[in-house]
Amino acid sequence: MDDNKNFNELLLEILKQIHVRLDRLDAKIDTKADKEDINALRISTEKDINEIKADLSTVKDDVNSLAHRLDRIEAGISTLRWVIGAQVAIIGVLLAIFKAF
Repeated sequence: MDDNKNFNELLLEILKQIHVRLDRLDAKIDTKADKEDINALRISTEKDINEIKADLSTVKDDVNSLAHRLDRIEAGISTLRWVIGAQVAIIGVLLAIFKAF
């Protein structure tokens, strides 16, 4: 009976050690899975950032193009104002000359 008790205690001790090792292994697996999840998330985030940079570059080009168009329109408006001002002045001078005669 004493041998049976020692065998049972030894068996319980071995089972406890196996349980501890399984817990450690489970923790390592969880850590590795977390690292893989983080790496996948990092790769996905990098792809998203690169796409945003490409989109931002496109938007920047569009804004620059619109800025050039706006500059040309403003220059055209300034020229038109000058021409209208000159025409009004010429018409005023012509009216003054016709009124004098």
